[in-house]
Parts: sequence; structure tokens; C-alpha cells
Amino acid sequence: MAVSLATSILILSGVFIALPTLAVSLRFYARFIKNAGISADDYLIVLGLLSSVGLSANNIVAVAQGGLGEHIHLDPETGFPLFDHTLTVFLQTEFASQLLSVLSLVFTKLSIVVFYRRIFRGNVFSLLSLLLLVAIAAWGISFFFATLFECMPISQSWTSLFGTPEHELYCYNYLPMFWATAISNMIMDIAILTLPMPFVWRLKMPARQKLAVTFIFLLGAFVVGISIARIYFFFQSSDSYANAFDITINIAPTIYWTMIEASIAVISACLPTFRPLFSHFSLETFLQDFASRFTLRSNSSKSNSGSLGSNHASKAWNQSLPNPSETSATKFVNNIEAGGVPSFEQQPIPLQDREAGITVQKSFYQTEQERRS
Repeated sequence: MAVSLATSILILSGVFIALPTLAVSLRFYARFIKNAGISADDYLIVLGLLSSVGLSANNIVAVAQGGLGEHIHLDPETGFPLFDHTLTVFLQTEFASQLLSVLSLVFTKLSIVVFYRRIFRGNVFSLLSLLLLVAIAAWGISFFFATLFECMPISQSWTSLFGTPEHELYCYNYLPMFWATAISNMIMDIAILTLPMPFVWRLKMPARQKLAVTFIFLLGAFVVGISIARIYFFFQSSDSYANAFDITINIAPTIYWTMIEASIAVISACLPTFRPLFSHFSLETFLQDFASRFTLRSNSSKSNSGSLGSNHASKAWNQSLPNPSETSATKFVNNIEAGGVPSFEQQPIPLQDREAGITVQKSFYQTEQERRS
């Protein structure tokens, strides 16, 4: 049984309420593990999350009461869309979706760049990131108010339908503004994605770690892909705005791709902060452990005795290694006691004097030679 478009939007909305909420929760848990305080980028991502969750909740209302994902109601006499309560609710949720998407994206972008400024240093990076912050803020302010005042009075955004004479009397043609928002948003994403790359490779760390850090940052490229998908579906639905027929079906992909983009942006912004959660996990260690287990299993099928000898040798080698939980002072005491020299408790030895330390080592080796002789 095929799932309807309205049901699919409800499922997506629920998923993309849960996922970004989980991501931000893990971000703050990672900060707690590190005993680190809350920074400006954390406050900004909370604002981005609230806007993203609001966007998903708004889509649930659009499906439940506004007919999103279902065919529009038509007047049986004229054949034109019937301007009933359902269509009004849909237009209200569509208007709210436009505003919430701008807020979510701008707060998330600001959070990412502020996070960059917290971990990267240098005059060049500071200047570039500051310019990008100004550009993002200007982008958000301009498109938020351009959307808010697309009709005067504002209520005309949901009391008249695009393409009708009444709508044209009180509202401007905002299709070009939608195009400008989507395309400039994608350009911003690319700028944010590429900004830290040259500086990552200047860090003094092994190339393997640089690749890992680069991979984490490049996960944001997924957001760019979603931006492209959003532009594509917006292009496909442009005709729906022009003729105003079946708008609740035709622009549905644009609405839910906007929701997905905002949610994935929040998740991507949190990914670089998850490192403390996996501090005990190493991909290299995992692969080595997997290879060793595979090797042991293959060898056990050949010779049990060989495996026992190998295990015995491995155990002896491990026992010969120093215990990392012991301090250097403890190991020194154990070695002296093994050589027959009194321990620190029996005869205190002043270790502050370098010459006295040499005397202790010398007497240890003499005792060892006498014991062997």
C-alpha cells in the first residue's frame, strides 16, 4: 500500500523534529564531558534548532488543517480554488514556513562561523570569517523582512491568492525574491564549507588527522546538495504559483525540502563538536582489532598448538610490558626490591640529588651482578 504525500510529510516532520533535537542534545552533552562552558555558537545553534523544530511542527499543522499534500478544494460552480478555512490555514503555514526557514538557516550559519572563529586563529582567517558573519547577518535580515512585508497589509499574504487581482494590488511579485533567497543561500553554504579548508591543512597535526577533520567539515556538503534539490523543486513548482491551481500539491516538495535543509544544517553544525563523545574510539584501533580477530580465527583452524603458543607468547609479552597505571616511582621501588635493595619505606633515599640517584642505580646493578655470580 502506497503512502500518501500527506502521510510522508507527517513522517518526515516527526523525524526532522527528533534528529536535530538529538544532535543539539549530544552537542551539549559533549560540552559537559569536557567541563566546558556554553559559548556563543551554542546559543546560536539553539536558536537555529528552535526555528527548525518550529518549521517541522508548522508542516504538521499544514497537513492536519491546511490540506498540504492533498488536492485543493475547488468551487463547483466556477472551477477555481475555493477560498475556505483550509486554504487560509495552508497560506498561513506557508507564510510562516518562509519566515522560519530564513531564521533557522541564518542562526545555524552564524553558529558554524562563530564555531570556526573559536578553533581557528590568525589575522587572515579572522578577517574572512568576520566578513562572512556580516554577509550572513545581512542576508538573514534582508530576506526575513522582504518575506515579512511581501504584502501590505501583511494579512493579505493569507487572505488572497497569488495571481489574483486582489493579491497583485497589495503584494509584490515575490517569485524573484524566492529565487534570490534559494540561490544566495546555496552560495553562502559553499562559502562556509570552503572557508576552513586551507587553514585545516596548515594545522600542525598528522595528515591522517587532517583528513579526518576535513571529512567532518565536508559533511556540510550534504546541505549544499539539499539546497540544489530545493532550487530544483522550486523551479518545478513555479507554475503552481502562476496559476494557483492545486497549490497544496504542487509546492509540497518545496516546503518539505526546505524543512529537510534546515534540519540537516543544524545536524551538520553539531557534528564537529561530537569528538569528546568518541574520545575512546579510534578508527585505526577498530580496524586493527578487526584484523587481529580475523587473523586469530583463521589461524585457529590451522593449528591449535600454534595458537596456544602464540597466545602464551602474547601473554608473556604483555606481562613484560610496564603497567601504565603504575607511576614511575612505584616501578622504581619494585625494581629495587626485586634486586634485594631495601625499599623506600625501609630506607629513605634522597632523590633530589642527581649524584645520589646515580649511586642508587650503580648499587642496583652491582647487586644484580653479585646475585648472578
